[in-house]
Amino acid sequence: MKSVKLRIGFIAVLLILIFAFQYALTSSESVLTFYARNIFEPLQQVRSFLFNGLPFSLGDVVYLLLAMLALLLIIRTVYFLFTIKKNKQDLLVELLRLITLPAVAYFLFLIFWGGNYTRKPLTATLNVDGHKWDTAALITLTQDLVLKMNEARTQAIHFPKLKILNKQANSFYHKRFGERIANLKVKPTSLGYMLNYLGIQGYYNPLSGEAQFNRFIPVFMHPFVVSHEMAHQVGIAAEDDANLLAYIIGAESDDPAFRYSSYFNLFIYAFSDLKSQDSVVANNILATLNQQSKNDIDTLRENNRRYRSKFRRFSSSLYDEYLRFHGQKDGIQTYGGVTQWVYIWEHIEKRKANLSVCP
Repeated sequence: MKSVKLRIGFIAVLLILIFAFQYALTSSESVLTFYARNIFEPLQQVRSFLFNGLPFSLGDVVYLLLAMLALLLIIRTVYFLFTIKKNKQDLLVELLRLITLPAVAYFLFLIFWGGNYTRKPLTATLNVDGHKWDTAALITLTQDLVLKMNEARTQAIHFPKLKILNKQANSFYHKRFGERIANLKVKPTSLGYMLNYLGIQGYYNPLSGEAQFNRFIPVFMHPFVVSHEMAHQVGIAAEDDANLLAYIIGAESDDPAFRYSSYFNLFIYAFSDLKSQDSVVANNILATLNQQSKNDIDTLRENNRRYRSKFRRFSSSLYDEYLRFHGQKDGIQTYGGVTQWVYIWEHIEKRKANLSVCP
């Protein structure tokens, strides 16, 4: 019984720490700043130093081990449940272990990265006065993106391999935000084609600090997705903020592949929004798009159709709840919220808005 009481006490202390930490982050700007500068940033620096050189994703291995451990605990719990008469004590211990595992994992998640969800939006520094966001503004943004894509496609665009993309994107980030941020690197996921069926283009592992991306998506998506995952590595948690930062990194770069990938990805969001509001205008704008970009859209659609599955709907639903739980009230729709901020950013001080990744 003593071990049971110790386990219960440990769980209670852990839950108190979780709630206290979350409360402190949300109620005090100084605590959030201390967390970002003295906990997250040094941790990310150390993890980047230790793991960037690994040819595989340590985070994927950690996920696999945690999943296997959770499965083992569930199996043992079910076994003790069916043999409760002779294993009542073991069942109680196993239940406590089953509670402890996610509690410890979530506490580490908060310390290593999850605290970033309490940051002010990246767009908090944008001066939105005089910039009305409505259908007319959305039309303007969509038209602007078409013009940029048409200009970009007047020449052949070479989309580099991941090794080169990493070097370029890391350089773009450090050029904009200085050497204070960690060296950034995105790795190909070890999950292979599975991510296609789940509808996932990339993800960040909060425990290892590694970012992974799905190398099986079309190549014109790669620069934007790599930049998006790197945004998470510098502490940007909200998905619309990560999309905005990925767009800015690409649009400001001198590389045609990064610029086009940014314009293309934002066009997909903007066109989808506009089509839901005025399909006639949306299709008229689409008609002015160059043929190669239309082919790219068809390629992306075909890729999505090929890997359509029930797993994708389940994955999207699960991630939607995850985002809502962490304060992103629009859930998975948060990704598309970037259109408004790109429009405003493009119209403020000729794109010289002071966006900072450090609170």
